[in-house]
Amino acid sequence: MEKLSQSLEDYLEAIYIVSLDKKIARVKDLVNRLGVKSSSVIGALKKLGAKGYIEHEHYGHIELTDEGRKRAERLYERHTTLTKFFHDILNVDEETAEEDACRIEHDLSEESYSKIIKLLSHIISLSDSDPACFEELKKSVKN
Repeated sequence: MEKLSQSLEDYLEAIYIVSLDKKIARVKDLVNRLGVKSSSVIGALKKLGAKGYIEHEHYGHIELTDEGRKRAERLYERHTTLTKFFHDILNVDEETAEEDACRIEHDLSEESYSKIIKLLSHIISLSDSDPACFEELKKSVKN
């Protein structure tokens, strides 16, 4: 998989999230979501289009290609998993968990991400079978 900059990954993920919510994404949606200028969005869209991740007509809606959707779904999955880990397991406040997940999702190795997934699965199964043990775990990282 081709390495994208963190910025381009953020745009790809934002297009995916907006598309989930509104069915189609437009430049103004990305401007609002990412808090950037429309010229920045246009530049990123050109780069993503050149790499085959999106299709975008001037002043039209933005569509993810199959490859773009796969990549964006993977980014979104990593982001939500890491946010859940920080917030639900480590008791990090929601805003900080979200910010940390956004920073880490881009650079975390597949090996470390895979281990976090395994740990989360184990903790979830533990919480289902022994809720008191799960609460004790959460208390141990509370402060």
